Amino acid sequence: MAVTYKVRVTTGNFIRSGTRDSISITLVGTEGESPKTTLDNWGVDFFTGSVSDYEVSCEHDLGEIVLLRLHKEGAIELFTTNWYCNFITVTSPKGAAYHFPCYQWMEGYQTLELREGTAKTPAMDTLPLLKDFRIGEVRKRQSNYGWKIFAEGVPHCLDVSSIVELEKDVKFSTVKAALFATRSTSKKIELKLKGYSDSQKSWENLEDIKKVFWFNKSDLSVYVTEHWKDDALFGWQFLNGLNPRMIQRCTKIPSNFPVTNEMVAKSLGEGTTLEKELEKGNIFIADYKLLDGVPAGVNNERQQYVAAPLCLLHLSKQKLLMPLAIQLSQIPGPQSPIFLPSDSEWDWILAKTWVRNADFHVHQAITHLLRTHLLAEVFTMATIRQLPTCHPLYKLLIPHTRYTLHINTVARENLVSQGGVFDKHTGVGFKGLVEVLQRGTQALTLTSLCLPEDLEARGVSSLPHYYYKDDGLKIWATVKSFISGMIDFYYQNDSSVKEDWELQKWMEEIFKKGFMSQKSSGISSLLSSVQELKKFLTMVLYTCSAQHSAVNSGQFDLGAWMPNFPSSMRKPPPTTKGTANLENYKDTIPEINTTCIILSVLWLLSAPPGDLIPLGNYPDQHFTEEAPKKLILAFQEELKKISKEIDKRNESLGNTGVPLTYEYLYPPKIENSVSI
Repeated sequence: MAVTYKVRVTTGNFIRSGTRDSISITLVGTEGESPKTTLDNWGVDFFTGSVSDYEVSCEHDLGEIVLLRLHKEGAIELFTTNWYCNFITVTSPKGAAYHFPCYQWMEGYQTLELREGTAKTPAMDTLPLLKDFRIGEVRKRQSNYGWKIFAEGVPHCLDVSSIVELEKDVKFSTVKAALFATRSTSKKIELKLKGYSDSQKSWENLEDIKKVFWFNKSDLSVYVTEHWKDDALFGWQFLNGLNPRMIQRCTKIPSNFPVTNEMVAKSLGEGTTLEKELEKGNIFIADYKLLDGVPAGVNNERQQYVAAPLCLLHLSKQKLLMPLAIQLSQIPGPQSPIFLPSDSEWDWILAKTWVRNADFHVHQAITHLLRTHLLAEVFTMATIRQLPTCHPLYKLLIPHTRYTLHINTVARENLVSQGGVFDKHTGVGFKGLVEVLQRGTQALTLTSLCLPEDLEARGVSSLPHYYYKDDGLKIWATVKSFISGMIDFYYQNDSSVKEDWELQKWMEEIFKKGFMSQKSSGISSLLSSVQELKKFLTMVLYTCSAQHSAVNSGQFDLGAWMPNFPSSMRKPPPTTKGTANLENYKDTIPEINTTCIILSVLWLLSAPPGDLIPLGNYPDQHFTEEAPKKLILAFQEELKKISKEIDKRNESLGNTGVPLTYEYLYPPKIENSVSI
């Protein structure tokens, strides 16, 4: 007996999603296939944002609908047009609804197979047709997304040379691509017209730095410009700046940093000693030993210099983190004086600037590039290459991979390549950057990537005014709860984790390609329990969203005043005290063109992205079951609560020693993925 199926097709709602090509459909059920049927209503069918209904007639009932085929073929037009299909719903004659998430481009003339959207692990599939489908889907992706080595000892990356080679599904949207290109070009033109980008001279007057991008100023960039010499702001940045992971509690003064009580007594104040403050847990240290011996680069055909400083800090009675002492090398001695707040003004400013320069290198190479961008790319690649679209973890993670392959490809083309911006305009150059990345990769651990454990390991869990910590722990807990609910729904016990061979392939690839098979990382190539899976996925989602926001969004705010975040130093670290002054300070920090080029990059990377999808928002409905949909709603509600708490906290910060709000972990401003 003939039956009729109802089909609803939704086209993407962004620019150029629609097509004028002919679209046909074939339904595949457990009891047979439908005839290939052209989807054709009166007028234009698949325009941007359209939701169109059709009917497919069959000679008999097809049973459970498990697959469908979309056929895109030529119409009257001479040239084919791409089509972005969001979603297809098929309703059987008996009223059963089958959901087919797509969210893919169809280019040229092709046939695309989609399976019904219920999330399933391999063990949940019993039909040979569906088992074969998931294997074939992954094999096809593996042929389209290959690995390559960016540098030995560093996480591997997508094997493309430019964005031209990228698959359309992972490229920027038209809106984002246009905005990114316009911003990049307009900054270059503006700087050329001002005569800045070609000048290799030192800044004649530090105040002139304000003229670069000053119209893009923020409240924070203005505050930094006015207070960059303040010790309180210097200390605040270890907690809430671009690199909030450097600081750790100091329980004993290191032997290679011989700070004495006599040196710091004035800074500590009356009634206490260095030994007492160490016992109380009020002394902290930032140690940039990772930079020790890293080769310096050449900017404007001039040798640059790199230091590996140690910085001792004190939590004052006013609960402000204040610098106590700075040594600019890892080797103590007469040629490596310990600089103090009681030294001459420019001696102390120069010493702090060297620390800020070291912070620039560690932030850009390790905290930002390695620990968010490169790891996010590994997570993205493993997800695409090892998990079919029906896998619950694919559905969970794919929104958190949006644009990551595109932005990282741009970075390898223009920023971190040999001859790129970081090679020509930072102190370490390309060779030094690779060495820093290699050292950072060797030091990668799961503990350091998990925020609660990292804070405990560094002894900073109780530090006041540490908003990165406070907001981050709330978001971490919310992500953990969300992940836990999802995993409990799809994995009933440890055996179901161990037996999921697709999941194990995913984990193995991350271990090998991201963590270079290092057992010292605390990560294994095998996931053996539900708890292990929950912890690892929490880290992945947090890294790709909140952690990247925390270390990326403030780059222009804190770096617009270049002396606060210098990318290079043109003179070696001072070996004696009493020699620094304003003139040789200006000849040490970056020259005009380097300043302008780096500020252009910082502005481009931290400007509002234009089509941001905030953390926890999932406009693409990959999950079709009710349980995960409810978990997503609960996740969103918890993030709203955190936002309100941050709003309330920020309103009261005007009375603190550094009256700055902290919004880099404000959920509405956190992007779901590493996309810029």
